[in-house]
Amino acid sequence: MADFDLIDVVCNGGKRQHCPIKLSSVYCDGFKSESKIGVFSHFHSDHISAITECIGEYDVLITHPITFEAITAIKPGFKLREQWVTLDGNKYKTNFGTVRLLKANHIPGSSQVHVETDGTSLLYSGDFNYPDIEIQHADHLVLDATHGDPSFDGKTDRKSVMNRMFEDVKEKIFSHKPVIIKSSSGTLQELIRHFEVAYDGSKLSHDVQFVADKKQKDILLKIFKHEKNEFRDIVDYDSYEYWDLISSNKPCVIFLTNDVIVDSSLANYYRMLVDRYKFTEDNPAIIPFEGGCRYNLASHASIENILNYVGDVNPKTVVTDFSRSGYAPALAKLIHLKYPEINAYPRPAKIKNV
Repeated sequence: MADFDLIDVVCNGGKRQHCPIKLSSVYCDGFKSESKIGVFSHFHSDHISAITECIGEYDVLITHPITFEAITAIKPGFKLREQWVTLDGNKYKTNFGTVRLLKANHIPGSSQVHVETDGTSLLYSGDFNYPDIEIQHADHLVLDATHGDPSFDGKTDRKSVMNRMFEDVKEKIFSHKPVIIKSSSGTLQELIRHFEVAYDGSKLSHDVQFVADKKQKDILLKIFKHEKNEFRDIVDYDSYEYWDLISSNKPCVIFLTNDVIVDSSLANYYRMLVDRYKFTEDNPAIIPFEGGCRYNLASHASIENILNYVGDVNPKTVVTDFSRSGYAPALAKLIHLKYPEINAYPRPAKIKNV
């Protein structure tokens, strides 16, 4: 299709994690050899996994200021590279057109990527949530298909769930039960900020220690740097101070990302799992289990809201990206049923060695 000369999902060597999104001469969230301009939509690991290759070859790397702060907290040496361009509402002009980042409402700093070239507009949604999102028309859209199955449409009120989490933490701490909270990076920082800054009820005493991995703590203090004086001192996970805290049975809340394997010494801690599991449309937003509870913060749009988003963008062509999920073919069919006038295709057509 001629549309794919401008917009596509491009796999290098059949590896999902390095499949960039092509918007004309711009490549997003992956690496393409001999490309010159790259964009990172947000700092989740599956979207920045190719960053080292991009740093070594691209002339320009574009991202939101918050995403830049998070990336350079993870890899401090990257801050010294000259390729970085941060955008927050403004446009970056190139010899083929303009690049602009639009609010995606997924995690702090998450962005859609909008490119205009030769009178044609191109858009990559990235991971997004709707409706609190910036809308811009595009002729052609690459649509993230992480959430593309109607059965996984659990409803939630994000702020109410975070408030409930905080109250549950207080109750457990009052009952002398320490707590582990596990979530993805980005969501983890939002939760700490909510507990310390945004929650409008009574706060936890600073006698209750917060614990986090040093990299996650660095991300927190960078992306919320204007509020960092409001955060209590956070103990580094797996440090001497941490083990002293554990062995002394002092009250604490441990914030960990989902990839961290919990040590057996924490087996009796109350566990709060956030966004780790999919919630079906029949599930409540909060589901207790033995020794803990699951909380749905809905960081991805529901099927209904994905379709509403497509209608708002009003593209001629939609490419559903299944380099990061298996739902793209089904999502393309749903889009075509809802909007018969839109050409919808799952891409890339073939992925090997996954």
